[in-house]
Amino acid sequence: MRLTSVALLLALARTVSAQAPPSPAAHKISAAPLVGLVDARELASFVDTLITAQLAKEHIPGAVFLLVQNGKVGYGFGNIERLKRVDPETTIWRIGSISKVFTATAVVQLADRGRYRLTDDVNRYLTRFKVPATFPEPVTFEHLLTHTAGFDEIRPGTRAETAAGVLSLGDFLASKLIRLRPPGRTISYSTYGVTLAGYLVEQVSGMDFESYLTRNIWLPLGMTRTNIVVPDSLRADLAQGYEYDNGANKPADWEWYHTTPASSINATAADMGRFIIAHLQNGQYGNTRIMSANAASDMHRQHMTSHPKLAGFTYGFYEEHTNGERLLEHGGNVEGFSAQLTLIPARGIGFFIASQHEPAHLRDVVQAALLDHYFPAPPPVPPTPMPGYRERAPRFAGTYELNQFCHTCGPDRREYPRVEVKANADGTISITGNPQPLVEVSPLFFRRVDGTGGAAFREDASGRVTLLAGDSWIVFERIK
Repeated sequence: MRLTSVALLLALARTVSAQAPPSPAAHKISAAPLVGLVDARELASFVDTLITAQLAKEHIPGAVFLLVQNGKVGYGFGNIERLKRVDPETTIWRIGSISKVFTATAVVQLADRGRYRLTDDVNRYLTRFKVPATFPEPVTFEHLLTHTAGFDEIRPGTRAETAAGVLSLGDFLASKLIRLRPPGRTISYSTYGVTLAGYLVEQVSGMDFESYLTRNIWLPLGMTRTNIVVPDSLRADLAQGYEYDNGANKPADWEWYHTTPASSINATAADMGRFIIAHLQNGQYGNTRIMSANAASDMHRQHMTSHPKLAGFTYGFYEEHTNGERLLEHGGNVEGFSAQLTLIPARGIGFFIASQHEPAHLRDVVQAALLDHYFPAPPPVPPTPMPGYRERAPRFAGTYELNQFCHTCGPDRREYPRVEVKANADGTISITGNPQPLVEVSPLFFRRVDGTGGAAFREDASGRVTLLAGDSWIVFERIK
């Protein structure tokens, strides 16, 4: 592990308005040498230019960026109207689905303490209700953490109208666990599975979910400004969410979720840095250990993938392979906010970014630019097609929909993103959104013709192609 000390502060506070770019005089930079690949001053210059340009391009009023390899960087305003600067230590952001990583950490932690095995049938620990016996195979903790439990993703229905209307996890889940698939076979990103994991934390520990996280993860790591229910003493430090509409940033409404373990944590960048350090150091932060090194190492290894040549899921994190680097990451979006947590374990580096605007591209732009800047991609190797690829290409043509759609909601269900797969005359296939055609290099597995990226298909017992999968959570179900 290259990260040998608590992160030194590299804070860059910038005054950013929604109407005009900041002046150079607004910079306040304190930089200290970093141990490893990233130099503090070079990082500050690179990230400053990058984020400033993207904030202006997307009309985002504020953001925070933190890189752990001994550094933290904060940018922008938390609130337009009060013109309050973002402080990496104190400004609290909504992190949305990054909450799932905390839930997975809690589940692995309890297993590490001997309270259950991750391969146990979860019904052994449920008393009020049980997972239905729709299939002979039981649902395990491992299935919940790898999004392979096979539950229907019922939408709408996960949100409450008010804080008072948020149901307890047991009340919410009791009638919502509908099994569509045998467990352990198909990745389908699942809010319900992770919410059940959080409820199991409650059942096994005897504490409510937030109390468990506070006592066993947040306070041991010094994350004193991380929470689900924001206490009155910290409300003034909440970043205000905004959405850009008709040429203006408008305050976003707060979203309340019944699916608390999957959706509802709030944190500062500095607190997220402490969490990153603990994961990069295999469960240890300073003199505190939240799980054994063996448990942390197991949490970080791949436990499920749609194909051996694709990135998959660890426990809680999804993988990405970019520029020859293996990333562990999770994004999060709620109304008014967008956030991203990324680890590069082999490099001892991690970073966190949050901003206003739920559909913001800032986090993707920053991550791609950082990886290209510090870890350039090796030259791609053009693929070699398998014999008979030209004749096989038409088998894969069709319409595919992201398999998270609700299968039991009837004809008026919410439609999820769809892609079209077309067979080309030269034997390649084209997939909506892919900049390059793909060619089959081994049965059911394709590479882009420029040598980057891959996709896998699955067929049923009759030989009909039924699924299209990319890295980690990206799985489409054939509907036409």
